[in-house]
Amino acid sequence: MGLFGDLEDNVELKEIKIQHSDGTNNYRDNQNNAVCKKGRMKRVFSTKREKTRRLVGKHGRLKVVASHVPQKHGMYISDLFTTLIDSKWRWISFVYILMYSGSWVLFGLLWWLITHFRGDKFCVDNVDSFISAFLFSLETQTTIGYGGRQITPECPEAVLLLNVQSLIGFIIGAFMLGLVFAKLSRPRNRAETILFSRNAVVALRDGKMCLMFRVGDVRKSQILEAHVRVQLFRKRITREGLQLPFYQQNLPVGVDWLCEENPVDSILFLIMPLTIVHVIDENSPFYEMHPQELSSCDFEIVVILEGSIESTSMLVQARTSYVGDEILWGHEFVCTTDESKWKSGRYRVDFSVFDDTRVVPETPQVSAKDYYEGKMFRAMSEASLLTAEMQENADQDSEANGSPADRAFERSRDTFVVDLDNGSDAVDFI
Repeated sequence: MGLFGDLEDNVELKEIKIQHSDGTNNYRDNQNNAVCKKGRMKRVFSTKREKTRRLVGKHGRLKVVASHVPQKHGMYISDLFTTLIDSKWRWISFVYILMYSGSWVLFGLLWWLITHFRGDKFCVDNVDSFISAFLFSLETQTTIGYGGRQITPECPEAVLLLNVQSLIGFIIGAFMLGLVFAKLSRPRNRAETILFSRNAVVALRDGKMCLMFRVGDVRKSQILEAHVRVQLFRKRITREGLQLPFYQQNLPVGVDWLCEENPVDSILFLIMPLTIVHVIDENSPFYEMHPQELSSCDFEIVVILEGSIESTSMLVQARTSYVGDEILWGHEFVCTTDESKWKSGRYRVDFSVFDDTRVVPETPQVSAKDYYEGKMFRAMSEASLLTAEMQENADQDSEANGSPADRAFERSRDTFVVDLDNGSDAVDFI
């Protein structure tokens, strides 16, 4: 379950048996397909479309669209350069062709009007029709200069039009060059080589219940100052009864689950796949969530990784999200590299097992709250039993040997009796 959705197609292979009226299973006769006559089973593919609501797609695409915005088109046109960068390549190609072809046709029409009103040979040589004027406009703006057509110094308006067309041609060239370069060098393309695990997992780490996911980079060039942020979107009702359908909450994450104070922004040294950990403690929104409730709770965990590209110093952002049925309780990620993967002076990272997980049987199938309370109860029970046992041993030793005061009284009583038997006048208590 998610929040806003993308559409994913799952292909399921099924076998269909066709039973004839005589009670035998066979293929239905098909004259156009000879293969159907030879087999007894017919395999077909059926597609099952699963709609999952989510805010951010698995590959980072946002699933939120602004609608009913007043003067939306005017806002987009006022920032035309950004609008073109965000558009698809087919629209950029269309603008590229339209701007150049349109300028050639427009100035070709102006050159033809000048020659039409001023004469064929007075302003421009060898321009006597619209086609020849269009060719002269094309040669002028692209600086081809075949030499067959040229302006004369007797026509000032032709000189002025030549300068205007040259300047506009330079502006169009600079605009399109910057647009194509910005489109090609967008940091969004760098995010395609940053991978997130398909599922998140919940397991124990040093006695702590942890929610974990994996992130990795397949390029050699590093993401500098890479840090990860995790946002939880869920439904929440305030004390005043106000229902918030997309309440946003920060989840503290890090790579060191032993740190008592994990920062919200965890700085990563992403030279190999790392497991990002969120410790489920009393401050976590998952503290009272049972594993059976994952598939029924409506929430979405959005993961955002940001950093600077080493080669261009541009800021890159990679995103993904996890919903309830994408969290595996009692699983752990398979290791992608270890000391045995050292070869030719380098560690080999096996990305074929990047999404693989293994079952951890010792993971408790209860909420973190029940687990911690049960753990504390067991610890307190063991401590109470140990204290009672120590007290019982002390009582047994006291009963066997007596206390020091009792032993001193017995010794004094024995001495008093001995002195009376000897007829001594003095009574000494030793």
